[in-house]
Amino acid sequence: MEAPPQMYNDSRSFFHFKRPRLNQLFLEAVRCPLVVVCAGAGYGKTSAIHDFLEEYQPTVSWIQLSERDNVVPRFWEKITHNWARHDPSLARAMVELGFPDTREKLNRYLEMVRDHVEVKSRVVVIDDFHCIEEPQVIRFLEESVFFYMPPGTSIFIVSRTPLRRVNIASLTAREQMFNISENDLRFTENELAQYFRRLDISARADNLREIMQDTEGWTFAINLIARSYQKAPGYGGYVRNAMKTNIFRLMETEIWDEISECLQNFLIRLSLIDHLSIDLIAHLAGKEKGLIAELEKQNAYVRRDNYINAYLIHPLFLEFLSTKQEYVTEEQKRETYAVAGDWCNQNGFKIDAMSYYEKMENYPSIVSILNELPAQIPHNIAQYASAIFDRAPAQAFDTVKFFAVIHLRTYMCQGFLQKSVELAEYYEKKFLKLPESDGYRNRVLANLYFCLAILRGFMCITDDRYDMDVYVEKLCKCLSLPIIPGKNGFYYPSPWFNLAGSSRKGAPEEYIGALDRVRKHISHYPDMESWHEDDLARGELKFYRGNIRSAEIHISGAIKQLRLIRQFGLIHRALFYILRIAVSQGNYLKAERVLKDMKPFQGENEYPNRFIDYDISLSWYYYILGLPEKIPDWLKENFSPYSHAGFVENYANQMKARYCYATRNFSPLLSYIEEMKMRESFLFGRVEMLAIESCVHYLMKNKKKAFAAFEEAYITASPNEITMPFIELGKDMRTLTSAALKYSDGKIPKPWLEDINRKSASYAKRRTHIAAKYKKANGLTDNIVFSPREAEVFADLVHGLSRAEIAANRGLSVNTIKMVIANIYSRLGAENLADLIRIAAERKLI
Repeated sequence: MEAPPQMYNDSRSFFHFKRPRLNQLFLEAVRCPLVVVCAGAGYGKTSAIHDFLEEYQPTVSWIQLSERDNVVPRFWEKITHNWARHDPSLARAMVELGFPDTREKLNRYLEMVRDHVEVKSRVVVIDDFHCIEEPQVIRFLEESVFFYMPPGTSIFIVSRTPLRRVNIASLTAREQMFNISENDLRFTENELAQYFRRLDISARADNLREIMQDTEGWTFAINLIARSYQKAPGYGGYVRNAMKTNIFRLMETEIWDEISECLQNFLIRLSLIDHLSIDLIAHLAGKEKGLIAELEKQNAYVRRDNYINAYLIHPLFLEFLSTKQEYVTEEQKRETYAVAGDWCNQNGFKIDAMSYYEKMENYPSIVSILNELPAQIPHNIAQYASAIFDRAPAQAFDTVKFFAVIHLRTYMCQGFLQKSVELAEYYEKKFLKLPESDGYRNRVLANLYFCLAILRGFMCITDDRYDMDVYVEKLCKCLSLPIIPGKNGFYYPSPWFNLAGSSRKGAPEEYIGALDRVRKHISHYPDMESWHEDDLARGELKFYRGNIRSAEIHISGAIKQLRLIRQFGLIHRALFYILRIAVSQGNYLKAERVLKDMKPFQGENEYPNRFIDYDISLSWYYYILGLPEKIPDWLKENFSPYSHAGFVENYANQMKARYCYATRNFSPLLSYIEEMKMRESFLFGRVEMLAIESCVHYLMKNKKKAFAAFEEAYITASPNEITMPFIELGKDMRTLTSAALKYSDGKIPKPWLEDINRKSASYAKRRTHIAAKYKKANGLTDNIVFSPREAEVFADLVHGLSRAEIAANRGLSVNTIKMVIANIYSRLGAENLADLIRIAAERKLI
């Protein structure tokens, strides 16, 4: 992390005047985890900390806040860029994570900090904390910075106002917080005398007392008085009255009137923007090379900080400059906002870039920024951007390419689906009034219809209507070439290709029928003959019905075609089904090959969810292998709050559910499933969760709840012959179906139970076989410890006894012996007796 910023070189500046008393105070304070430096503007808070850190020489990170950091995405960009200077890998991980707006994300962020940040003497300064009012930002700082930084770290909070909105009571109670107030920062009369002597100012003792009485040791006023003394010797006249009546007027006479008009104009322009990067300032100065040199001479109020590559302007001086903004022309304001907006956009400050572009009504650039983001625009950015569109003048919608479409997308990405439909229909009516020959009209309508098709795909989960093809047909009538806005084309972030939510018989086929009609509409476009999402959905349905062979034919064929049009998201989801098929076949080499095929997608920048999707696929594999500890940490955290079933967070929740199941953490899993029942959900995912719920209750030895949940799962699945979610539960489902055959009231047909019992038992063996192969290939030992009964039966098997002979030998029923043998086969990953003996010999069990 960076060293403390350099001090001013101008000996006339109070910043260079070090006070040993304050250094001693900070030396005592730094022993506490939290130091609060609270004083009004101009008390020298920042300069006092600088002086101390320069002498103390810890590792330092300085975070300068402003009112604009109340915009959450903008704040997160600043924090990420701060880390990027010291640990680029951590910064990249933070960008992927996004702002920690949930407990799960916060825990993941804290884990990343623990993994990356070295334990050593460190000071983190958070300057101008009083600017922050946004509860989410305060909560983040409170829960991740104030309380959970690594050992040896001291947090310095610099604020003009007390920390009333921050919960620091526990630190206060444990005496782990140190307060430095205005009284501590005030000049004493002795320090004032030393300061004046340092500046070669001769002041009588009575003048010093008057200054102390008038200023009460206020650092900023003392500095102004000192700088004016040589022009107006003696305190009792001009200096004293000017300071009392108007500090800004003093700035006017001391600073403003002494600088060139060119610098005056430049400083006013700087007050319009928040970013004061050295590069940005140089760009704003243009060819006026002398302007920068003159700016840096104003080092009492403006200083260059090479450690953060920015200029820092005193807040009071900025406030003074803001009163002058009427003196710059509108053209100059627009030029300033344009340069600042472009710089922010190029350097990753998207929120600030949009803010500056809005000030100059540069809506095409705002549209361009949003169009470069993934199809699922992050919620906070969508929320911020939608407000810009809501404020925009009416003519922007008529003249800016795709303005109406991006406005619609910002609402879609907030989950406001019905409102999005209404907005789309409003724009449709508006643009239909234009002449059919108008190219702009047709392009906008085509994009609106594309969004409506996506919306209808997501909304069929609740209304059981499959008509997205109607809007694709309208799209095709508008343009002779396909319109695929954004980076993702037809890629859905949903966990499934089939978005049907209804369990009504035939609903999945009706959705596939709509995809068939979509394909017909777009097949005449160049390259679109390779779009085979209908085949993917058809293969998916075959998979869920247990028709593995037919499923693989459909899905593998679609993958070959989709590679031609680089639809990486769809390909990855398709490969995930091939992975599940490989496991159901007990084909270890095939499963490993699929994961190897997925890996290169992580280098495809146009595939925004590539890391998330890969983590989820890999996690499912580890879940199958019985290695939940290998699952990425972010998928071990709490369930994400619900936004919409089709959003990527829901995909992650599906894996989190399996992690909870694998680790027998049933309470949050059952809560998640109960919450799922209260809202819309996709059919395939709902059946998977209901099947898991039934097994959870049985494992918790609550047969009544287990059978009730099992019945609900069967009723949901049976109209469309869905079986695979039950089969994939393997041994646990075999146990549950055996119990249901014996104890349930017969509401679930016996032939169905027997079929699922047989197939889940077979799946369990193949799953165990793959796990054994993986562990052997990776040198993982898996010590098998048989129960006494299993050990006895295992010995009899090895000695060649039949099941009937073992039952007679041990005084047990044949059915009991069969169940014990099934457990032994499952634990060793054996398919038959010969397989069992071979594996046992390899493991030295015989």
